[in-house]
Formats: sequence, C-alpha cells, structure tokens
Amino acid sequence: MFSYRHSFHAGNHGDVLKHICQISLLNKLKRKDKGFVYFDTHSGAGVYNLNSEQALKTQEFKQGIDCLVGQNFEEPVINQYLELVSAYKAFKQYPGSPEIAKSCMRPQDKLTLMEWNTQEIKNLKHNLNGKNISVHHRDGFEGLIAMTPPEIKRGLVLVDPPYELASEYEQVLDTISKVYKRWSTGIFAIWYPLISERDGNENNFSNTNSKLGKSQVLLDSLRQQPFKNLLNVELCVTSADEYSGMYGSGVAIINAPWQLNENISNCLQEITPLLAQDSSASFNVEWLIQD
Repeated sequence: MFSYRHSFHAGNHGDVLKHICQISLLNKLKRKDKGFVYFDTHSGAGVYNLNSEQALKTQEFKQGIDCLVGQNFEEPVINQYLELVSAYKAFKQYPGSPEIAKSCMRPQDKLTLMEWNTQEIKNLKHNLNGKNISVHHRDGFEGLIAMTPPEIKRGLVLVDPPYELASEYEQVLDTISKVYKRWSTGIFAIWYPLISERDGNENNFSNTNSKLGKSQVLLDSLRQQPFKNLLNVELCVTSADEYSGMYGSGVAIINAPWQLNENISNCLQEITPLLAQDSSASFNVEWLIQD
C-alpha cells in the first residue's frame, strides 16, 4: 500500500478524462466572484516528467495526451486543457491535478493538497507552493474527513486514489458519505478505473481481495446515497477485457453544476475518436441521481 507512483501513468487516457472534467468543474465555480476551496485527496507529485524512467517504461501518455496535441477542437474546455498542458509538454512534462488546479485558481481561492507517499510528498512540496496553497503529508481519506466542512463553503473535492487495494473502493464510499453529511454543498468528483468486466458475480464489497466488478459496486452504492444529484461520465478506449488492463475510466460527480452533462458530452464526442484504440471505443454521460 502507498507505493503507487502516478509517474507510470501520467498523461494517459484516464488523466485526459479526469482533467477535462476537473477544468470544467473549476470553470463552473469561477463563474462567481466568491472564492472556493479545492481539495485533492491523492495529489501525487503535482508535475510529472514524461522522459522519466517510469513514464518511458509504460509510455501511456502516447495513447492519451499525445493523441490530442496539435488538434483543433470546437469545445473551448478541450482547447483550454491543451493550452495549459502545452506549457509543460514543451519541457517534456505533464501537469497533475494539483498543478492544473493551481493554474486555474484566483487570489480568492484556496488549494488543500494531501499525499501519503513519502517520496511523492517531497516532490509535491517542491513542485507546488505559494499563497493559499496548503500541502499535507497525510492519508487523503482521513484528511478530507478531518478538514471538512471548510470555512469557505463553495468548493470541489477530487478523489483519485490509486485503487491498489480492492478495499479502496469501499473507502471512497465511506469517506464521501461521511463528508457529505457535514458538507452537502461541496462538489465531489470521484475518478475510478475500468479494469474488468463489471457485471460479474460480485455485487458488494465483501471480497476485499478482488477488484473485479468493484467500480460498478461503487457506482451502485453511490446511487443509493441521499445526494442532490449524481452524474456519471465514462470513456472507454477499447472493449472490456479483464486481461487487457485499464480499458477506460470514469468520473462520478456529486452536486454536478447545471449543464455540466452537456459540456462533458460535447468534449467526449470530439476526443473519443482520437483516443480510440479500436472501433469499440465509446463514452457515456448519464444521471444516476437527478435533481
């Protein structure tokens, strides 16, 4: 546990989906002049070198961000994302979610970043610093519960654990359920991987050793919570095959702002064909709980 290094996966198709959703949500919050707070429960290093040994070993960025660079898009959020990323790509780097949040923040906004991995917290503190940015060396699940409700009532939480352990899916549900009870006005974006057939034999969290079906169990469990709304966004770059690794990913968004579903759908219509690894690539945007 806690050995995960996102540098192996920086800039992959999961990051593309996650960061387009993140920027879309930050844009919604910035429509009001009043400040907001941003929580990142599993911040990682903040910035990643795409020429590092880890990144070059997997080269996942070549089937992610590299598929979009140099293309022209109609949806402004995609262009905003690519413009932001291009400043780092010029130095063979890719910005993680904390760096993206920092790039989007205003003087009245606050960033609260958490990371438990000893090496990654050193990298994070080196890469991100400044006014209104606080970095905490602590478990993100525990930290989020401890630091909510925040003084600033408007805000976004990005929950992006490594899912190294099958039990982390249940931790996500338990943590969000507790935090929502004390901060029901916050926006919560939960990223999750799609790594296997989801409608197998598992319909609960009882088997903590197997990850098979856990993403679907998480979604079904979130659907049962008393949230105001729950929007689910998924991008699959190939067909589901439990032996082929991560075939896609999703972002479940609690308290999704108005028209976010349309904004994200427009983005995915444009980027899915470019990220597709074969003809079975697809995307889906649906309300699991609607106002």
